[in-house]
This record gives sequence, structure tokens and C-alpha cells, in this order.
Amino acid sequence: MSNSQTFVIKTLKKMNLKGGTVIDGFATTGITNTIASECILHSINTQLIATIESSYFSQLSVVRNSIPYFPVRIYANEELKTSIFISEISMDPSVYFFIGTTMLNWAKENECDLIISSSNIVNTPEQTNAAGSKEYSISGVGNTVGARNRLKDAKISLLKNGTIGGIPAVLLNQSSELGIDTIILLVKIMEGIPDFRAAAELSTTISQLVPGVSCNVPLLLQEAEKIEKEITKIKTQDTESEMNAYG
Repeated sequence: MSNSQTFVIKTLKKMNLKGGTVIDGFATTGITNTIASECILHSINTQLIATIESSYFSQLSVVRNSIPYFPVRIYANEELKTSIFISEISMDPSVYFFIGTTMLNWAKENECDLIISSSNIVNTPEQTNAAGSKEYSISGVGNTVGARNRLKDAKISLLKNGTIGGIPAVLLNQSSELGIDTIILLVKIMEGIPDFRAAAELSTTISQLVPGVSCNVPLLLQEAEKIEKEITKIKTQDTESEMNAYG
């Protein structure tokens, strides 16, 4: 299968995003990325500009405030030149490559300069205590000198050795030939610590990399448990065929 045949982006609103940033809100390792992206898109007054449809996605409609939405969407703020890919559904690893290249091609077509994604690294309490580290910490890796300099300027430590999987790996490996800087933020969290606490730290780190982008962290922490339960429930429901109602 080819991504052009498998994933269809339906544009709802055209925006000038030249020179801007794409934030990957797909969850491949935990839901920290999705929670942080949701916080940012609500905090910077984004608009829904496109949906992504595919027969490879679970056929689900996400209802928010009585309005149904496609489960995979793109939001953007034209003034800040920032777009966010968001999804509440689980993705099969077999489509990671096609999702990643679809995002990259969209970023290229819209002349975006930077893509930011993230991945969780989960430590046990014993590993965390042995390392003498905090409950969570963030480091990063960039595909180009420019991307690595962005991390250094934001005082984010660089990953020296390791491996990255999932959609972030596709973005990292495939972006250089398209001339797009890509940064993967690695969120090291302690096993048992709620995702929303790491999401608050992640969203704050993203705001250091993208001028004007912010997350209402106090509101996130206030609504965190509700958001985390909702996203977890949607990700559980997307494998079921029957209708589910909640909230």
C-alpha cells in the first residue's frame, strides 16, 4: 500500500503556515503526547483545518460537547504558524511508516520548517532512585545541526546514545531529505506516575522551542484526571464495534 492511497487528508480550511511548526500529537508510547498536544491546541486558539481518513483506522466518531469529530484531525493557528496533528485512537504499528510520511508530506506541501514529536521512556521506581533523578525529565534528539541547535538554545539536553521507535522514528529518519528540521523530545517518566504530569512538563518544553505557543498548565493539572480517563477510554473503545456513551 502507498500512503497516498491509504490516507486521505481532507482540507476544511486553508491557512498560510509557511515557515511554521508541526506538532505530532499521535500516541505511540503512552498518551503523554496526546494530552500535551490537546492542551496546546486549546490554549492557543487553534481551528480545525483538516481531517485524515483511512480504512486502516478504527471507524470511530469522537463526540465532544455534542459535536462529532473524525478521530484523526489537524488543527492550526495561522498567526503562530503552528499546526497540530491529533488522534485519540490506537494505531497499529504496521501503519506507523505511512502515518509518518503522510505528516512529512503535508508539512512539506505547507512549507513548514520544523516538526516536533515525542516519545516516553518509562523507568521503574528502582531505576529512578538508582539514577537519583526526578519523577520525569526531558531530553531531545534532532535530525540536523539546526534542530540540535534549537535544543541547545532551549537548554534541553541532547540524547547521546539510544533508540527511538514508532512514528517519531519515521519522522526522524525520513525528514532530512525533505529539508525539514525534526526534534524528538524524550520524556523519561517513572512507572506509576500519571501521564498528565509528564504532559505538563512536555507542553512547557515545547513552548520553549516554539515562540508564542503555550499550554494552560494550571488548567491542565486541574482537568488532568478527567482528560486522561477520557483519552484512555476512547483508545479502549476504538477496538469495539458497539456504541459507547459516556460523560
